[in-house]
This record gives sequence, C-alpha cells and structure tokens, in this order.
Amino acid sequence: MQAPYLSVVATARNDDHGGNLLGRLQAFVNGLIGQAKRHQVPLELVLVEWNPPPERPRLAEALRWPADFGPASVRLIEVPPEIHGRYRHAAALPLYQMIAKNVGIRRARGEFILATNIDILFSDELFELLAARRLEPNRMYRVDRFDVMADVPVDGPVDVQLAWCRSHLLRRHTRVGSLRLTPDGHPHPSEIDVVMPESGISFGAGWFLPESHAAVVYRWAGQEAELEVAPPPDRHVALALELEPGPGVGFETLVLEIRDAQRRCLEVVEVRGRSELILTLPFGSDDCRRLRLRTRGGGRRVPYDTRILNFRVFRAHWVGPEAAAVVVRRASQNLSGWQRAARLGARWWRAAHRLALLPAELRRATQPVRLGLPFPAQLIEKLQLRLEGGGLTIALGPRAKPVVSPAPEPRPEEPDVLHTNGCGDFTLFAREHWFALRGYPEFDLFSMNLDAVLCFAAHYAGVRETVLPDPVRIYHIEHATGSGWTPEGDKQLFERLASAGIPWLPYSEVAAWAEAMHYLGRPMIFNLDDWGLAREMLREIALPCEASRQPAGVRP
Repeated sequence: MQAPYLSVVATARNDDHGGNLLGRLQAFVNGLIGQAKRHQVPLELVLVEWNPPPERPRLAEALRWPADFGPASVRLIEVPPEIHGRYRHAAALPLYQMIAKNVGIRRARGEFILATNIDILFSDELFELLAARRLEPNRMYRVDRFDVMADVPVDGPVDVQLAWCRSHLLRRHTRVGSLRLTPDGHPHPSEIDVVMPESGISFGAGWFLPESHAAVVYRWAGQEAELEVAPPPDRHVALALELEPGPGVGFETLVLEIRDAQRRCLEVVEVRGRSELILTLPFGSDDCRRLRLRTRGGGRRVPYDTRILNFRVFRAHWVGPEAAAVVVRRASQNLSGWQRAARLGARWWRAAHRLALLPAELRRATQPVRLGLPFPAQLIEKLQLRLEGGGLTIALGPRAKPVVSPAPEPRPEEPDVLHTNGCGDFTLFAREHWFALRGYPEFDLFSMNLDAVLCFAAHYAGVRETVLPDPVRIYHIEHATGSGWTPEGDKQLFERLASAGIPWLPYSEVAAWAEAMHYLGRPMIFNLDDWGLAREMLREIALPCEASRQPAGVRP
C-alpha cells in the first residue's frame, strides 16, 4: 500500500469529555474525510483510543463511518487500561493526551504528520495547499485557531459546516494572544480595555490581551498590530493613541510605520516616551478602516518571556482633527503643571502606602514579595540602580566604559517568538523531524504546554516556523467550560486540576527552556528511543475494510 501524503494524528476515548464528545468527534471525522475526497488528498487518520471505558462502545462502533472514504483511510489504535494504569496519575487523569499522540505519530506512515485534536474542522484554503503538495520538509506549519459555537451541523456537507463556522465565531487564537470575536468575525472589545465599548475601535492580530497595574489598563503590541476602525459617521474626526515604547525597542525611540489594509505605508512616525499619536487619515476609505502599526527594528527579547513587547497603548479614542497629517506629541504636554505634580504625588503616595504595609505583608508571606516603586527608566539609568541579592544598590559617579565595545548580537533569521497559541490543535511538519525529536515530552502530568515545548524544540532543531496566513485556518468546536483551556474557563480548569492533584507544566518553565535552547542553539529532547510505546503490541482496526469492526492487524 502506498504511503499517504499526510497522516492526521488525534486521540480520544468515549467518555463524553467536554460535553457531546461523540458529536464533536463525528463532525471532525466527517469534515476530514469530506475534505480529503473533495480535494483528492491521500491521507490517513490515525485515531488513538486511549484507556477506553469498559462500559462504553469502542469508537469504531460508536461512530458512523462513510460508505466511500475516497483517498482517505482510518486506523484506530487502542492503548488498553493496563498500560494506562502504569502512570502515577492514572486514577485522576484518564487520558494522557501527548503520550497518546506520540503512539499515533510513532506508527504514522505519511510523508508529513499533522498532530491535532478531535474537535477541529479544516478550511478549504488549507486543503488546497495540501492538494498542491507545496509543504516543505524543513518547515513547521502553524495556523490561527478560530473557536466556534458548539452546535455545528455534524452531518452537513463540508460547505455547510464551513459556512456555519464562519458565521458563528467566538475567538481567534493568534501568535500574540487570544481575541474575542463577534459571531461574524470582528474583534470584540474586552470588558476592561483601552477603548470604550461602542467606540468603533477594535484590536486585531498583533495585540496582547488587556493588562492592568495599579488601576492603569494597557495593551502590549508585537511586531505588527492591526486596528479596525469605524469612525462616528456624523463628524470628521482623528484617531488618538496614547502609547509609549516598550522593552522590544529598549524603552527608547519607537519608529512606527502606519500601513493600510493593502500594506501600503502611509506614514512613518517616531515616538519618544509616553506620547499621544494623532492620526488624521481618510478613514472613509475601506483601505484605512484596517490599519497596521508595524515597528521598525524592535523585537528585542525579554528574559523568561516569549512575547515581543514593542510598545503599549493606554488609550485609543476619537478626537477632533487637530492637524492635516500624523502628529505625535508628548502626553505630558497635555497636562498643566499642577496636574503633573498631582499625578507624580499620587504615584509616590501609593508607593509610600505600599512600604508602610510591607512589614506585615512580609510576616505573612509564603513566597517572594514583589515591590514596585515608580522610578522612570531614565532615572534608573542615570542613578545606575541595581537590585541584587543584598538589596537595592545605587552607583554614584561616572559610569565605567568598557575598553572594547561589544559587538551586537547577531539576529536570527527567524523569530524566537513562536506561534504556540493553540499549537496542540495544529502542528504540522515532516515525519523525519517528528522522529528525530522523539515526539512530545512524555511527562506524567496534564498535557498543557507540552505542545509548546515541542514547537520550541523543533525550531531550534532547524525546523523553522511558517504561520499560514488567513484565510487558511482551523475551526475549533467549543467544549464545556473548564474541560480544556479557554480564557473564560482558565480559573475553573486549574481549580479542577489542583483539586484532583494533577500537576501541569507552567508556561514560565517553557519560557526558561526556550531561553536555554536559544543559548545553546540546540533542541531539548526529553524521551528515550522507546517513545510512543514503541515496544508495545497494540490492537489496531483499519478502515475501510470488509469487516470494519474487527481488528485488522497488530503493528509495533
């Protein structure tokens, strides 16, 4: 039998995890086989049934299989409860997702392997790329994941499923964060944000979620950040952005290119310190309804943080046209002298209040306490403030100059900030590299963030990331809150894991390992050569076959 071009690997068990599991899995199977037939892509679905519940039918029996598979085939590989029982948290964690995927990856036959999940639908544009066989062997392919409402038409044809998904959107998971969407796909403002809900200003790809510190709300932006704007129709206005440079540009001069929807450069501006940027552009033009703010240079890495934080915006709003072109002005110039003194006094009063409470807080503390003082970056540099193990150090006198100026660190060809957001739902690269990396780390814990570790390992093994642009996308069918990660169910998920005593890998550890791999220029490989239960003889069912519900053979 000729090897398929693509192996699609996923795992499940018939336990109704996340609500209506069989419905979501049936939609996934129907959509995948339907797309393979529609675009004539020779693929195999390798579905690993981990620790099947003895009281429920196996997936081969519980699912409805098509009469015509076209160029697709299905292999169901069973990992029995006896093997599952060897793991430390077997009683509390019924499915070890990444180890199960490794079982399928180890036995996959395709030239390329896609690791995904059982509640995913794939766009036509993605399958057109697969049909053209344009995948490159030294590339790791990623896409944005779009979450959709749960009641997708399971048995509808591919056209009906995809049209339904496009009009029932919930979120978009991009390289730099997860965005809430309106059902038709427009960015949805957060409850606490830097814009008013009805302003007509929304944040697209390239922006991180809103953050707040000391009651100040802001959004960080990456290398290119999209803005969708719909100005008030009754008057001529300009767009004002209160922003400041961030660590991605060394807190120094921010050089922004203002581009339209066609990526044509409209203006180039320089921003120094916290300033107000006023854009008076032809917002009536469709091309200017979607702006791209692209940072020139920038992209400096923050230790133990995989994000690029080039600048942040504190407020975005409409103002009357105050100039005929783009204007940048220092935000402090808008304040009177007493307003500036009042703002500085309030910051120091909060710091003094914090210091007064510090002794009592230290007595109660069970972990390190973070203390923030309002020192401007320029003052820190002038006074040479350093926080060391023994406390705060202030260096007086002229700064020592190095005898030889260090050469600038060479920039890598590809960014070290990878698109790991939702990467467990779509990671695609050549079979040979999956085997060289020995699959996902096989840790005895919850699967969260193990997929990100694999992405960084692949990147530092030379498998460079390619994020396929929209409209190439995947749709994720919504599951019950807390059964898997969502922004709204984050707290509930971790409370459930903690109450069950199930450990997970925090992203701070992933970031630290990424730093180590960056320093070494080499991947971390965590598994031995028996990864993916290579030495186990596992029951397998192959479809289509005459006796579709009988074992079709056992393969190592």
